[in-house]
Amino acid sequence: MRLDGKRFLITGASSGLGLAIVKRLLKVDGVQIFAVARNITPLEKMPVDRVFTFSADVARPKNIENMLDEAIKQMGGVDCVIANAGFGYYEQFYGKDYRHIERIFQTNVLSPLYTLQRFLAKTDGKVSFVVISSMLGKMGLSGMSLYCATKYALDGFADSYKFEKPDRLHYMTVYPIGLKTNFWRRLPDNIPLPRPLQSADSAACAVIKGLQNEKRAVYTSPPSKIALRANGIIPFLIPSYQLINKKKFDKWRKSIH
Repeated sequence: MRLDGKRFLITGASSGLGLAIVKRLLKVDGVQIFAVARNITPLEKMPVDRVFTFSADVARPKNIENMLDEAIKQMGGVDCVIANAGFGYYEQFYGKDYRHIERIFQTNVLSPLYTLQRFLAKTDGKVSFVVISSMLGKMGLSGMSLYCATKYALDGFADSYKFEKPDRLHYMTVYPIGLKTNFWRRLPDNIPLPRPLQSADSAACAVIKGLQNEKRAVYTSPPSKIALRANGIIPFLIPSYQLINKKKFDKWRKSIH
């Protein structure tokens, strides 16, 4: 896929990986970006002739409809959607808060899937759709049960949808891990994040390269991709990593009680 002159819609565009992707795409000639976030203040210094901002909570279906309509109006069309908006909890799963569960599935799963449906309905010709998933859609870790569940859902969808998607659609799933961003919501700074940590900019570079090569899946961290492959030969590799993280989680849990 040639990126020059293309029109992108990016959700979760004001921070972390989303913002890094915006900055990287602006280096490509003629690219226009419709940047969506709840807080668009960090985007105010972007070139107004190339970046259109839109404030919205994409967990709401009506907001998804409105952002697509406005993006098409502002840019004359959309060639690629990058569904990056999402968040995670780091916690022990217990209690009986239905809304707590519903909130993360609305943002991480329902929002990108509904966006895809409406995007295809409002466009024709060849288009691309990118979902930012996680390596935690390939392996579960302690303290992240709900977050992992949302990413496993996206992975299952991608594995099935490849057999039924229209030919005009390039669908790509991205699997980052341990990004150095303020991602985990409402938590202290001492949570034991998955390692190795990766900069948002290096992950953004991997996303853009994957788009250019029309990849179906992109692993932004080479060590994590190697580990997945190696686990087929050394089957205790990932379980050992999961056990190490369980010990870190148990230690963290005791420190906050």
